[in-house]
Amino acid sequence: MRNLIRTVALILLNTAVAFFVIELGVRFLAPSTISTNYLVGGPLGLEDPVLGHRNRPDTVARVKAPEYDVEYFVDSNGFRGMRDADPMDLNSDAVTILLLGDSFTFGAANSVDDIWPTFLSQKFKEDGRPVNIINAGVEGYNTAQQALYLEELYSKYQPDIVLTMFLPNDLFANEPIQTVDGIDVAVTDARAVVRAGAGKRSSLHSVAFLKRMMMRNDGLYTSLYALTPRREFFQTPPSELFLSKLNATKSILERMGKFCSENDTDLVVISVPQLFQVLYEASNDGPGDLDASIPDDVLAPLAEGWDIQWVSVLDTLVQVYTSSNEDLYHRYDGHLNARGNKVVAEAIHETLLPLLDR
Repeated sequence: MRNLIRTVALILLNTAVAFFVIELGVRFLAPSTISTNYLVGGPLGLEDPVLGHRNRPDTVARVKAPEYDVEYFVDSNGFRGMRDADPMDLNSDAVTILLLGDSFTFGAANSVDDIWPTFLSQKFKEDGRPVNIINAGVEGYNTAQQALYLEELYSKYQPDIVLTMFLPNDLFANEPIQTVDGIDVAVTDARAVVRAGAGKRSSLHSVAFLKRMMMRNDGLYTSLYALTPRREFFQTPPSELFLSKLNATKSILERMGKFCSENDTDLVVISVPQLFQVLYEASNDGPGDLDASIPDDVLAPLAEGWDIQWVSVLDTLVQVYTSSNEDLYHRYDGHLNARGNKVVAEAIHETLLPLLDR
């Protein structure tokens, strides 16, 4: 019996030592966790009684992750911009485009030079078209927050075009806008969002590294994703939860469409897929009860009745990925990379040209 106990103890000790050595090696050779350091101000999120949270003005943050090392600069207006650039000065003779959205509009996981709002601005400069582009993206925003932020910003900036970004996760984050003491407010867990960006996020590097390696395989990525609760975004037939969230999303989009229509402003929704959708459509292989295009199939026909132009870039991203086999997303992080941002910017540019010509 004593020999058995010693053998088990020795095995456990050797396993612990091996794991410790592996963890040290990964930390030294391939660090695999995310850290956020604030060079000026911080944290990036600032609690707000109406919106839940907003970008903290005059903040500079550096975020280091396995796939990127970037700096975020938020100007005095609360918008992401270029550090040390001149304050935003809108050209009164130019078309003003207000960009709303979450981290995909803000440009998380990318330098400001590599996000689609910057690429879009460059495209219009190449066209010789005077355009003011305001990047009002805020990490963690759902559609309800975007709707209320639009109503707050409109009177100050008087945009000619409002462009909001929609992702499938918005469906499950959306809750009906509530009225509290006569004020419309978004229902969110603001403190959780602020805490999430407040500093370092640490975990075992070896575990994170293993996850990264597994996510490199398209089939394994889609199979693992299909095992998570997010499968309800694309499940057929739809679940009760999906239908409930869909109703909340409909009411918010209808509100945005009505607001823009009353103010003679074009509203464009850019529907950007998650990485799972692109890989699933590109491989054409996966669980038979899932449909990657469900959010667009359901919402696009309704948007037309609300004076909203709905533009899905799913097919565009799938086509680019299958033809080039070049990643358009950060696999582990999940956000668009520089190449993906450029593809999205080109699609948006083509969408907006007829509106500018008009």
